[in-house]
Amino acid sequence: MLVKVADWIVDQYEQLQTWVSERFGDDPRKADAVKTGIIIACIAAVTITVILLIWLAVTVLGGLTLAVAQGLAAGLGWALERVADWNLTEVVTKPVHDYIIAHTAGLPAGAEAIWSAWTLTGPILWLICLLTKSWGVRLAWVLYGAGTVAMVYSASPVGGQLLATGVAVVYWAVLSVFVFRGISRRPVVHVHSAPDVTTPLQQLRQQLDEQLSEVRARIGRVEVASDELAARRAGSRDDEDS
Repeated sequence: MLVKVADWIVDQYEQLQTWVSERFGDDPRKADAVKTGIIIACIAAVTITVILLIWLAVTVLGGLTLAVAQGLAAGLGWALERVADWNLTEVVTKPVHDYIIAHTAGLPAGAEAIWSAWTLTGPILWLICLLTKSWGVRLAWVLYGAGTVAMVYSASPVGGQLLATGVAVVYWAVLSVFVFRGISRRPVVHVHSAPDVTTPLQQLRQQLDEQLSEVRARIGRVEVASDELAARRAGSRDDEDS
């Protein structure tokens, strides 16, 4: 769409330029003034078009994002309600719900608000722990589990307190397997050998050793050449004597 709009503006600009050249060809100053006005108008049109398109895109994307977020929140709430109504999970959720209702008298927030906060806090902490592996969030998860187990024990029937508490502990332990995974793994430690540090004195010593080696090599070559020259002289003298 942007490409079509840009092409249309370019075509209109070229047509107007051609019309100005034909209409005011005899008066260059007037033609230049009209061309400048056309350029300003085209720039203003392009700017307004871009602003409108950006506003339209932001509005549409914002609406879509809001609708998706609301749909996800509604779906998550519905799923949590279905899980909370399941018979096996009611062993944990019902005592917690009863405990919240029994102890919210006089609090600014109502029982249902606190119950909704509790049902949302658990999955959110679990997901954050699973994604970030943050020790702070893991600590919050541990405290959440301890509080849940305490509420289950307090609000369960007397004859089934231990059983309900055990079921809550099992549920929390199974979920915690994913939260605390990877703790026993030892971090990989890469030991990099430190580069050899050469002091100025050692550098000077190395330079002197290199120079002495070079001097010794030259002296050796000179001695070899001297021996060869002495051998040649001795051979020439033997030839003269003979």
